[in-house]
Amino acid sequence: MNLFKIIADLEKVDPEMTARLTHRRSALTLLGDLSKKFALAAAPIAIGSAFNKAMGQNTLSAVNDVLNFALTLEYLEEDFYAQALAAPTLAANLTTGSAARNAIQTIKNHETAHVTLLKGALGTAAVARPASFNFGTAFATYASFLTFAQAFEDTGVRAYKGQAGTLKTAGNPNNVLQTALQIHSVEARHAAHVRYMRRAVDPLAASQYGWVTNAEANGAPAAVYNAGNPATTFPAESNFTQAALDLRTQLGTTYTAAEVSEAFDEALDNTTVLAIARSAATF
Repeated sequence: MNLFKIIADLEKVDPEMTARLTHRRSALTLLGDLSKKFALAAAPIAIGSAFNKAMGQNTLSAVNDVLNFALTLEYLEEDFYAQALAAPTLAANLTTGSAARNAIQTIKNHETAHVTLLKGALGTAAVARPASFNFGTAFATYASFLTFAQAFEDTGVRAYKGQAGTLKTAGNPNNVLQTALQIHSVEARHAAHVRYMRRAVDPLAASQYGWVTNAEANGAPAAVYNAGNPATTFPAESNFTQAALDLRTQLGTTYTAAEVSEAFDEALDNTTVLAIARSAATF
């Protein structure tokens, strides 16, 4: 999936993962803010053992640790959609043969394929699937389910995009860049489709489209669209400056900040992604 920055600065690969806690405090602060603002996420917060090693790290250092972090989050999203398809509370909306059910089933199948791809890259080093995930009130209503799905998918797009450019594939037996790009493009399509599905049924999302405008959350957690840490490296989705150019006046005519923001997805750091994921699921 993609709730995640699965990609690290592989130029600094260490033989083993070390416990860096540089951004631990800021991540916990954000987590506290999310627990107050994201009323849908009523589930208690718990940290899976696979995330403990990465807690507080702004960069994952070893190739296998990066891929296993991604794999664990892919497990999470795959299970999220599998639970949604089986949830009695969503049965009236995800009826057999309906366009909505077919779309969610397809997305779930894609997530399963992503799990398979990452496990193939890791081989015997692949982390085991967590016993279960608890998404709390995510499936209470069709609107709440789509809000969670939008948050997951939009976060994933930002996470993948932000780090893919740092990868060097030369000498990398796992070809992490290729793996990441294969997943990223599909996740972007998921994000757009889920946003349109939500727009059709949720008044909070009535004005949104398949792309992100400014940092408008439309009822999803604001952290998904706001700046990461540090903000200079991970600006909010409302950013209108690219390559040090203010694009409102650099494109041959004058555009609004909203129009420019829609043309780009911004990066999101690892600790912010972790905080968003933990606010939505217990595992």
